Amino acid sequence: MKIKNLIIILVMFISLFLVTGCSTRSNYNVTITTTIFPLYDFTRQITQDKLSVKMILPPGNEPHTYQLKPQDILTIRKSKLFIYTGPFLEVWADKLIDVLDEDKVLVVNVSDNLELHHEDDDDHDHKHHHDVDPHIWVDPILAQKIVDNILENIIKIDPDNADFYRQNASNYKQELVKLDLAYQDLFTKIEHKTIIFGGHFVFGYLAERYGVEHVSPYKGFSPDTLPTTKNLQNLVKVIETTGNRTIFYEELINPEVAEIIAKETGAKLLPLNGAGYITKADYESGVTYLDLMYQNIENLKKGLNYHE
Repeated sequence: MKIKNLIIILVMFISLFLVTGCSTRSNYNVTITTTIFPLYDFTRQITQDKLSVKMILPPGNEPHTYQLKPQDILTIRKSKLFIYTGPFLEVWADKLIDVLDEDKVLVVNVSDNLELHHEDDDDHDHKHHHDVDPHIWVDPILAQKIVDNILENIIKIDPDNADFYRQNASNYKQELVKLDLAYQDLFTKIEHKTIIFGGHFVFGYLAERYGVEHVSPYKGFSPDTLPTTKNLQNLVKVIETTGNRTIFYEELINPEVAEIIAKETGAKLLPLNGAGYITKADYESGVTYLDLMYQNIENLKKGLNYHE
């Protein structure tokens, strides 16, 4: 009799566990696929544990040059929602989107209706991928618009939890507002108003938002381009004339050019993280977009001579 009762209790416990588990992750079989880390992190902040969110770009890989694998395509095809920044970063996305079943996979280009920077303002009618700056997420104001775009489409695939997603998005946007205020404080209290960058400058939207200048030895936004002699000379001139002895470089890119300039000018080096992709260690530790942005603020304070 005791064994029978024990079995009954055990069965009831297992049943209760299964019901409880399903209620907290009722739509976890619905998958959202994102391309790069900021979109992945924004989406996670909105969905929490309600939906499954995957990032196509493996940690440590550069998004401009990444080559899709067959498993990536399969993952995207099985998704309810595919989120990417637009054709100027994920250059492979347009061809993939053309073969997706639009009745099964909702595609979201988060840069839709956003004004993008161009290398040459006179060439808007003849845009090339390397002439258009895709790094919209580095601007906290644009990041809020990206969150809105993602939220709108998450609700389309899971309307039953719309209020939950709206609340999460609202909470997260408040954090982005705080980030904006932190940047405002930074850029109003710095001695040097020019960001000297030794790599491909990915912070153009940030610089424009807060009214600071920037110089880079590279033209365009593609990592395949080479530094120009004119831009190198201009960068060295800025160092000599402004007294700014800090060269920033993109944290996950080999800073070879920045190191050469630093050696020639006696400048120091500090990293800035573009957050387009992250290391495996950061991914496994659960680093967030906000973590990376606040670390950038600390390095900018050091490099631009911040005063309280």
